[in-house]
Amino acid sequence: MHQSALNSSVEMLTHLFLLLAASTGRSNILSLSDEEPSRWRQRTAKRRQRADDLLDSIESGGLQLPEYLTCRGAFNVPTLQIPPRSRINWDDVDPVLDPMQGGKIRVSDRGLRKRAQVDAFHYVLSSLVDAKIQNTKEKLLTGITIIDAGCGAGNLAVALSGLFSSQRERVNILAVDVNEQALQRLEERSQCFSSRNAQLETCCEDLANYDSISSRITPDQNVIVMSLHACGAASDMAMNLAFRCNNAPFVICPCCTAKSLTKRSEVQNGGAVFDPTASFQRSGASTDILYPRSSWLRSKLDLSELSSSVEEQYTILAKVADVGLGPQTPAQQRQTQNRAKKVIELDRLLSASENHDYDVRLVILPEHNPLVYGKGDLLLGAHKGSAEAGVMQAIFDSSCL
Repeated sequence: MHQSALNSSVEMLTHLFLLLAASTGRSNILSLSDEEPSRWRQRTAKRRQRADDLLDSIESGGLQLPEYLTCRGAFNVPTLQIPPRSRINWDDVDPVLDPMQGGKIRVSDRGLRKRAQVDAFHYVLSSLVDAKIQNTKEKLLTGITIIDAGCGAGNLAVALSGLFSSQRERVNILAVDVNEQALQRLEERSQCFSSRNAQLETCCEDLANYDSISSRITPDQNVIVMSLHACGAASDMAMNLAFRCNNAPFVICPCCTAKSLTKRSEVQNGGAVFDPTASFQRSGASTDILYPRSSWLRSKLDLSELSSSVEEQYTILAKVADVGLGPQTPAQQRQTQNRAKKVIELDRLLSASENHDYDVRLVILPEHNPLVYGKGDLLLGAHKGSAEAGVMQAIFDSSCL
């Protein structure tokens, strides 16, 4: 009986394939010749061309950025330079803290990137922590809390908690994520670390709930907000969280720019129950986040020769900036993605400068060639005039050399 049903299914599928082949005029319907590109390829090529035209318009006459964002007299995004004495010697580190060993990421390009990410965040955050300690009266400072916004399973939070416990005892890590299972994995891994000084707490919360998260910080604590690959608008929420925490410094590496285009209000207005554990929903923009974020980019898009609205033009940029890169990706497509991603991240930074009086910088993580891996932009921000702003300027200037 089973064999009979199987034979019947095969005959039906064969019949369908023959009908499709007859309707298309091709003997092999699974292949597409160069003369007959798929509709998907046509749409992708059209979107990329529109993006190139839009980027040409934005870049015409120069980006007109504040001078402090320029490197060597022009707008170049430098790769973060970590002094040799500040680099992590992974051979001397507890394996639990190593994203390759403790994070169970095999030796690969991804594993090396994860190590480079921890190395970079550790260097920048150590510099900021030292500046805070040196510029705060001892009697007023009981500690510094670093909020890891969108921590996931904790490759960054666990590593930094362990590293700081042996170097700077007054540093606490608050790992925030809406995914309970990810936080459970983080806690299980952190329990394997033997240091008594490690201060790592978890908070299961949607990043949009700024007040709930900031309420976990006692008034006598100084705050730094960090975020590594919080998807879509979650990176903007991490930035907003820094503003809510008395204009705290932020160190943010965003990703998945297209996910920010999903508006949470539209999901709810459509009758669906908002589910913060669903990736596309938790990465969507809350009502307090509008794109473009800065008047700089909005004015650039207003002057564009494209007939579409500012919001539609931003959508093009966000989608193109989110294109995955691989060995097969054509060089021109890599270049377009890199240009679009740069504009998206500048928009975020300049919004912090315009609306919250922040001093901001943009660098690339080490081991993150932007034409090979498009998720290595590191956004640095601190309130103007603060000691931390001076630290970020020094880090940027040394990376420009």
